[in-house]
Amino acid sequence: MNLELTGSETANQLIRQLVYLRGIARRIVSVRVESRHELQECNHLLERLGMGTPEGARAATIIANLGEVILQAETMEIEIGNYLFHLCAALDQKGCREQILEAINCGRPDRNSERVHMYGHKSLSLIVALNLENSATKDDSITTRPLKWCADMAVMRAMTTSPKLDRMLHEGANEFFGGVFGEYRERPLMERLAGRAV
Repeated sequence: MNLELTGSETANQLIRQLVYLRGIARRIVSVRVESRHELQECNHLLERLGMGTPEGARAATIIANLGEVILQAETMEIEIGNYLFHLCAALDQKGCREQILEAINCGRPDRNSERVHMYGHKSLSLIVALNLENSATKDDSITTRPLKWCADMAVMRAMTTSPKLDRMLHEGANEFFGGVFGEYRERPLMERLAGRAV
């Protein structure tokens, strides 16, 4: 399936894209989780064996390869999150809320809950804020709610790399909390990425 938004998609085509995107997200998040687990095991193995042995050298090679796999998966998660924002905006214009709830596998009791009636007017809110993806499953792992995870990763990436968003968040928080954060000071990229002065 080609994931592209032209503006001419029907509601059913958008729903199919959401289902497809959810499947991709689930696979990518699972690969990242499994790769991180394998990476931990290989690091322990390398500590035990040391670099001077053939097995240690093999573990080091596997560690490097797993690092690449994890980096690619994290990049794909961000791309999925970015696409999800636009897809949800298109769904809000054309999609039926019941179809969206079905596509994200929202549990039947949650569909008519007070929270959904109060805050569920946008499809992105159903996924990210109300956490309704696979809501019948009480497991909160990122593999159970991969679209939410990907959207969170896209927002976190934007918060750390965009000076415009950094300023907006600072000024918004200052306004909301009565100026306790002081005057905005533009931070270098490395400081934004680290979350503190470097």
